[in-house]
Amino acid sequence: MYDPKRLVGERVQLLRKRKGLSQEELAGQIGIDTKSLSRLERGAHFPSLETLEKVRVELGVELKDFFDFDQRPSAEEMRDFLIRAARDADYQHLSKMTEAVKATLG
Repeated sequence: MYDPKRLVGERVQLLRKRKGLSQEELAGQIGIDTKSLSRLERGAHFPSLETLEKVRVELGVELKDFFDFDQRPSAEEMRDFLIRAARDADYQHLSKMTEAVKATLG
């Protein structure tokens, strides 16, 4: 079911994590308590436009990014995933990943 509060909250959480911030850090930067940010990210309530603007500024994103509910990952998300996976891989897995990328690129 389409639940805009949950979807906005999930986007805020995703964008916060992508920026490498904890809930405590972001909450402090935008002047709200951690519990309020947690409720926002869980979809328990909508943020005010003022709060959403503060989050937007701190995360360095556009307002529209909070409403991008497309289930496909962005190019940036895929790139981040590949970089993290490569960084955390042991030699055997890194070798397999390299072969897969070379095969895909032709």
